[in-house]
Formats: sequence, C-alpha cells, structure tokens
Amino acid sequence: MGAYTKITDLVTGSEGSAFITTDGQNRYFFELSKIEANIEFTVIAKKLLGHRMKQHKVVGAEGKGSMTIYNVSPAALAVYQQYIKDGGVPQISIQVANDDPSSTIGKRTVVMRNCILSKVPVAYLEDGSEDLNTTDTDFTFDDLDDLERYVLPENMR
Repeated sequence: MGAYTKITDLVTGSEGSAFITTDGQNRYFFELSKIEANIEFTVIAKKLLGHRMKQHKVVGAEGKGSMTIYNVSPAALAVYQQYIKDGGVPQISIQVANDDPSSTIGKRTVVMRNCILSKVPVAYLEDGSEDLNTTDTDFTFDDLDDLERYVLPENMR
C-alpha cells in the first residue's frame, strides 16, 4: 500500500502554546483563547496589449490576524495607555507553537513581529452573562520568522 496521511499525524488545534513579547519582556500569553494569522498577497491585474486575458503580479504582502483574548491581563491595556499618555508604542511580538505529541510531524513555531492589536478590552459587564469575559480583536504584523517546521510523517520518510 502507498504512502498516505494518518489521522494521528494531523495536528489538534488546542495542542501548543503562545508567548508575547512587549518591550523585550517575554511571557506566556496566558490570556489567549484563539489566534489565527495569515499573509495576504497584494496582487495587481493588468491586461496588456495583444492579450485577451489579464495577467497578475504580486506587488506586496500584508500580515493580518484575529484573536480572542480573555479579559484578565493588565498588560494589553497598559500598551494603549502608554500610547494615549505619551505617544509611545511598544514593540510587540507573538510567538505561536503547534505541538501535538500524538503526531509524528514534530513542532511548528512562528514568531510574528511588530504586531498591532486593533482593540483591547477596557471594561465589560453583562448582568445575564455566564460566559467567560473575552474580547475578539484583529491585529496586523509586519514580519515573521518560521523558527521550527513540520517534517514529513513517519510513514512517508
């Protein structure tokens, strides 16, 4: 039988960890509930003389993401208070590792640099809520490094 993907080698989304670095201080991103980040290409389309179809060219890229955070940390609000008070914006990096011990493909770790969260929680109360206090926010990032990469599953090596 040929090589195939085993379901045990697919990575579970809840297996991993995240760290946030603000002004050089690295800490476990304990208030993170969910994170998703993507790179989106900026593409131009142009029909050139003598061609009936448009051609496409990548002219840039943009890092975008979204996350859900628990409203339990004073650190995020402090970042924005710093901007409001003195105009300074600290450098923020977010490092995410997917590490499912049941998989044979190993660990993947990426770090996104120069992150800007579009909003942070200031206050939230709701008299009828029994849900955990969370905030959904978008973010951008300007650079990234792929620190560790998945390998081929054991049965395909």
